[in-house]
Amino acid sequence: MNRPASMGLALASILWMAACSEPNQAPFSCGPISPQTVDMGDTTSFLSCFTDPDADPLTVSAEVANHLRPYVAVSVDGPAVTIHGTREHPLLPVAVTATDPDGLYAVEEVDVTIRGLHDLAVLDAWPDSQTVSYGRFALYSRVANIGKTAAKVATWTVRLSSDSVITTDDPVYWVAFIGHDLAPGDGGEMQAAFTNHPHPGTPYFGWCGESETPEYNLANNCSKALRVIFPDETAARADHSSSSRSPEVVVNWRERASNSRRE
Repeated sequence: MNRPASMGLALASILWMAACSEPNQAPFSCGPISPQTVDMGDTTSFLSCFTDPDADPLTVSAEVANHLRPYVAVSVDGPAVTIHGTREHPLLPVAVTATDPDGLYAVEEVDVTIRGLHDLAVLDAWPDSQTVSYGRFALYSRVANIGKTAAKVATWTVRLSSDSVITTDDPVYWVAFIGHDLAPGDGGEMQAAFTNHPHPGTPYFGWCGESETPEYNLANNCSKALRVIFPDETAARADHSSSSRSPEVVVNWRERASNSRRE
């Protein structure tokens, strides 16, 4: 049977097109995704970026290794990846995958840090006003870490104020000490005695704690103000040298957990 020449040309054209068509290509990442940091108990999101050479629609997924699932939860909505921190972890990889309809895929790993949160707080305050002789303990307060993770080293300072509200904006009267790390729930008691105050009067004093790492709540880091009254006769005895001497404060620190005293 003789076939028309036109049919042979059409068949050859189809075979040529089939031979020259390119195979489906895998998607690829647009570039590295910046490391992510999220506080424990909080959520953050970022956009993934993948390109498909064939313009195929891509399905994005994200996951972590099984042993890391107690630390983080991940979810995906289109190209957006959401991370929820559940436990503190210094560095864990989240694998973000883009898959085309034929099952070809690309993977981009994102480094994630789950930052724990501690909360140094002044729990108890002293009476609003005290009359104190030089060398006697006046400032008293109980502090604790009421957060979820260990509180890193903190500097406690005695602040001097002209009013009854103590904040970190008040001038530092004395750097008390750099405290030890506190586990969640641990704390201690602080006392301060004034061995020299250059000028007599009734100033306000208070504690403020400043941590080296972010805290859950900064509003409770300063104590209530204590109005310290220095008796005139005490001031007079020290007046001969007070004008040329710097303020001096002796601080006692007593840990609640170990009941040990540090000065």
